[in-house]
Amino acid sequence: MDDDNSVPTSATHPAPCPGTSPRWGRRPGAVRAGALGAALLTVAAGTLLACTAHAAPLGPALRADTNRDGEITPADDLGKDTWTRGRGALMLPNVDDDQRRCPTAGPAGTRLRDDRLAACHDAADTVVNGRADLADLAPAQIAADPRAVAGTTATVTAAPASRDHVGIFAERHGRMVRLGPGDRLTTRELRHGVCLGIEARDFVRDPKKWNGFADLVLRVDRGGHTAEDRVRLRVAPLVFEHDLMPMRRMMTADHTTEPAQVERGKRYDPSAQPRPTRSGEAVFRHDLRRGLDRAGLTAPLYNYPTGDDVWMQDLFKTAYASIPAPGGREHRVTVLLRSADVMPGTATRAFPLRDASRSAFPLLRGPGTGVLQQYDPRRVGSKDSQYYGSFSSTGNFGTLPPHTWRGHRYPVGRVVYGGNGGKESPDTSFLRMLTAQGYQRPIALDTSWLGVGHIDEFLSFVRARNARGWVAVVSDPDLGEKLLSGLVRHGQGGRPLVRGIAPKDTADPGLTIAGALRKPSLTRGTDIARRGIDAALRTLRVRAGLTERDIVRVPALFDVIDLPAGYPRHDVVANYLPGASNGVSTGTGVYLAPRQHAPAAGGGDVFERAAEQALRPTGTRIAWVEDWDYAHHLGTVGGEVHCATNALRGHAGTRPWWTERD
Repeated sequence: MDDDNSVPTSATHPAPCPGTSPRWGRRPGAVRAGALGAALLTVAAGTLLACTAHAAPLGPALRADTNRDGEITPADDLGKDTWTRGRGALMLPNVDDDQRRCPTAGPAGTRLRDDRLAACHDAADTVVNGRADLADLAPAQIAADPRAVAGTTATVTAAPASRDHVGIFAERHGRMVRLGPGDRLTTRELRHGVCLGIEARDFVRDPKKWNGFADLVLRVDRGGHTAEDRVRLRVAPLVFEHDLMPMRRMMTADHTTEPAQVERGKRYDPSAQPRPTRSGEAVFRHDLRRGLDRAGLTAPLYNYPTGDDVWMQDLFKTAYASIPAPGGREHRVTVLLRSADVMPGTATRAFPLRDASRSAFPLLRGPGTGVLQQYDPRRVGSKDSQYYGSFSSTGNFGTLPPHTWRGHRYPVGRVVYGGNGGKESPDTSFLRMLTAQGYQRPIALDTSWLGVGHIDEFLSFVRARNARGWVAVVSDPDLGEKLLSGLVRHGQGGRPLVRGIAPKDTADPGLTIAGALRKPSLTRGTDIARRGIDAALRTLRVRAGLTERDIVRVPALFDVIDLPAGYPRHDVVANYLPGASNGVSTGTGVYLAPRQHAPAAGGGDVFERAAEQALRPTGTRIAWVEDWDYAHHLGTVGGEVHCATNALRGHAGTRPWWTERD
């Protein structure tokens, strides 16, 4: 792209400092792939901020928003060349695609490599891609110096350590243009002041390669004399969304469309409901719709082309990055982080990651939204990926909601994931990137005892009327065993364990309640799950101060998985009945949980009634969703409502990540 695409700032008014120009969304409708996602995820409109000609102090004055109030004034001068968690300028990783210029297919519709798909975004070129891209630049300025003598010139560059990681733009002749190391600002420009815009070209991925900081250096030459000024900026971190954020759209898999079709430009409307093709899909969608209506969320299900893949939650994690904007607001870019799950049997060097996660590029990447990937390429073809790869799925990552504990303040919560620090852990480069963000400090919970290894098999979070504002919903195998034992004591032991499902569609046709309590794989599964869950809760008590008041226990039943001989993992378990903790918080007081199919007593399902009673004091209501055929009884282990969905959430009411005090 050439400089003809540079953006005029104004023809008749003072040049607005970049990063604060208005942004306009597009009206949603039946649109080509990418446009509806862009409309859904476009960040809120900003406001104009004039490049005010503040009087310059002696010597050159380079300024950025050091005090994080969304404005640039002399109040930003104090400590501007340093950076602390409480003070220091920020820049946005400009990884969206504001003009939807990024290709999603090659010549004649050939599929692009994963790395080529991910490499395209607004910071990958040297121009400003429209007015929305202008708003993504962090504002900075050189204060006007009317006393600059004729022949005075200046350069603005990034220090060598960060030069390849940032882009510097200047308002010149009414347009924002990229400054190279040798580009010199004129005497006239210095006399009037210069508006600058700064972009980070990426997030921090490996702090050994880049720590996220950029020192901008202004050098002014006056007749052989040189003066210098500096400002330090830090790239905004990748911030995971949490389940208290109100859901805007629930995402479900569309099995009638392959990812390659939308990559090649197939006209696709995510709001158009596809024809159900899988067993149980129709009732699953019906119950989701009913639950969302109950939660006051009327938007249609957002359909996402996956081909055969059911597990929406394992495709990507939704996050964002933000910097201060005027009026105490945040200017954000949404980021979809692809799963680092290198798929056994199908991964190649060109296509290492889950194929269904590629649909995020043509469908959702666009204005205000980027798609990233991070994984260790050495895992392609390795046996470790075959046996332990599922730990890298994004269904194994969640967010402990906002909380304060022992003087630590986490306004956007903390990342939580499953892993034991050994092979039964997520991709190491993915974890290194999360830790390198410096915020939402990750907490690892040992999930090596689970067949799939995902934390959502026993843990989720919902709103609550308590001091924290939320509770952890936790599977309790002891409670499940206790409820079944009570039925046996009341003479009900001969009834089927699984209710409402044809025996042929269960793991053990004919298994009774009493038989379940004697079944070795279930009794041993209960013991393994109890120890694993207790260990996870101990970690959360130590790392986040969780107490029993912050926990809601729901009944569960775990079974030891029968694995083939020679498989390196053993004594791992899965939910025998649908796991009530594997649900989705709408953020509006309704929790979508899988229908339990446990025995009935007193007019209702004993597991469902126990879960409803446990959650009632929190103010959160359960909407039950039938997922037995569609998700629970699928494959060796299966999954539940959370596994088979994903969500786009709103950020209203969230606090800035930079107010965290760790």
